[in-house]
Amino acid sequence: MLHNLFTKGLVKKISDLKIISKRSSALFINGPKASENYVYITPHVDFKDHIKDKDLIKAEIEKRKLEIDLSKIENLWSAYEELKTRKFEYENKKERISKELSEMIKNKQEGDHFEKLKIQINLLKDNIKKLREPLWSVEELAILEVLKLPNRLHNLTPEHNNQVIFEHGVKPSNNKDHLQIGKEKNLIHFTKNENYYLKDVAALFELGAKFYFSHILKNNGYTQFSNPDFTKSLVIEGCGGDHTSSDSTFILHHNEDTQVNPDSRLHLTGGGSLYSFFAYHAKNVLFPKVFPLKYFSMGRQYVPSPVEEDSLYHVSQSSVIQIFNAAKNETELNNLLYSNIDCIKNIYTQLGYHYRLSFVTANKLNTWESLRLVIEMYSSSQKCYVEVGNISLSGDFISKRLMFTYTEDKQNKFPFILSGTILNVPKLLACILEQDDEFVLPEQFAIESWCTASSM
Repeated sequence: MLHNLFTKGLVKKISDLKIISKRSSALFINGPKASENYVYITPHVDFKDHIKDKDLIKAEIEKRKLEIDLSKIENLWSAYEELKTRKFEYENKKERISKELSEMIKNKQEGDHFEKLKIQINLLKDNIKKLREPLWSVEELAILEVLKLPNRLHNLTPEHNNQVIFEHGVKPSNNKDHLQIGKEKNLIHFTKNENYYLKDVAALFELGAKFYFSHILKNNGYTQFSNPDFTKSLVIEGCGGDHTSSDSTFILHHNEDTQVNPDSRLHLTGGGSLYSFFAYHAKNVLFPKVFPLKYFSMGRQYVPSPVEEDSLYHVSQSSVIQIFNAAKNETELNNLLYSNIDCIKNIYTQLGYHYRLSFVTANKLNTWESLRLVIEMYSSSQKCYVEVGNISLSGDFISKRLMFTYTEDKQNKFPFILSGTILNVPKLLACILEQDDEFVLPEQFAIESWCTASSM
């Protein structure tokens, strides 16, 4: 009876929060679902520590322009903690009575008190059993809502307007269109955003750009990394993406007429993505002496096209160079940020084209980002600056979700992550076609430069 009154009150408390629909999750699996699905990872959830600075979190949610009701999540977490505490109390009491019964049986003591203890332990077992399903349900609701909370903002993230921190060269003033130029010079065969080919000098541009960037990265202490093209759903969600949305990633479907678990699919992301780096580092434990990590991958990046407009700015597959840094703490991460900014300046300034570096506002960040620096070039066809590359800080946000750790002083700690696409070939080519008076392959991308770089 007491159990029924307790759970009824709690169910009303949860329903008052107006959280009716439950979304599926590949990252967090509990209760009966854990017996049906293999649990690869249990994310580290530290809501109590996270909520200590509640006013600041509310302000950051407003800056990001997200529709998140923090008080509802707090109430839901409180209900979860309440049920968990009640179950813990039942289990402790059951353990104490079990010990007492064992002693009485050992000493052959029977009587009214013995029978009373047997009744109590049976009632406690029944209460624990009845509490299990409500606890699983509330736990799932609470943790999935907490996992929706965004990363904390970096102090360099501007609130109202993008902050330009560096600019090189002069913005071009013309009305060129890269697709028209590419067609006239037989450089691009473009059917649609999902289907295009680079030809002649443009094909050399793609190869040369990748060799040029990779050569400078290696000289700056980077190690080349080989990543898979496919990523599991739990990694997509762990990195802050929506693993159920076809607008977010390319999802592989079964051709056979079989029931498919939407939380256990493969996604075509390409080896040049943050997802593919975390496919390797998820649930990985490292020694502290290996930090900082400085990796880069050279490959494809697959992203569903966000618009119908035909343009190299919106293609679904791109040749890219993706960097991945991991640091032991925030200070070390900030040092990596500034060293990468210097490296990017060195790479792009040598090319001689106009570009600028900017920090973007909070409302343009993904939920997993605390700060994003964008590499922008001016597009005369778009009449605006376009992002040709970026680097992002995510702190320990993703590491906690995907249990990427290192051990120090006999404690598990979470690395701080910097990542980004510092070269996107189609976007860079489009901007250079629109900036150049007469398109010429940059000397840094010439075949002679590849041979020189690869022999060093």
